[in-house]
Amino acid sequence: MIFKLVGLGAFFGVVSLSAAYKITPYVIDGIPSFSNITTAPFIKIGTGYYFIQTNLEKNWHGAIESCRQMEAGLVAFESLEELDLVWKHLSALKPVKAFWTAGTDLAEQGKHVWISNGQPLSSNLWRKGEPNNYKNNEHCDTIFISDGFGLNDEVCSKLFYYICKAPQPKTASFIVW
Repeated sequence: MIFKLVGLGAFFGVVSLSAAYKITPYVIDGIPSFSNITTAPFIKIGTGYYFIQTNLEKNWHGAIESCRQMEAGLVAFESLEELDLVWKHLSALKPVKAFWTAGTDLAEQGKHVWISNGQPLSSNLWRKGEPNNYKNNEHCDTIFISDGFGLNDEVCSKLFYYICKAPQPKTASFIVW
């Protein structure tokens, strides 16, 4: 693709520019480590960007709303590796706390899906013996940092902390030749 750029001196920091240039767009997932761009309040864990709320507890619906106000969603673990990375990060913080995730079986009892994308939760993400729908009233899913690794179903109206996951940012650059 060839573009003729004329009169863009102020943009390029030169007095006069009149030539033909080849401009090649380049788009990558994520933010390059050499950039000075902040992702706050999101932190990078693995290849994902997460906001971990440890100051204010909300019910599951309130947690969804808070994440959406940040243009994010409650975390939906796409793999055991992602859950493990977040688990290790939370464990290093030493909280003995529960955090809401996007998992739920509110639409159909016993079929836990991620509310963000409708995909079923992988069976290898659950704690041993979960989900158990204790007293027929547990329909929203948490990650609880304690003795057992994995997800647990809980009562949606309980107050817990939550984890939001931002959409994967893209970095666009252009090579001008």
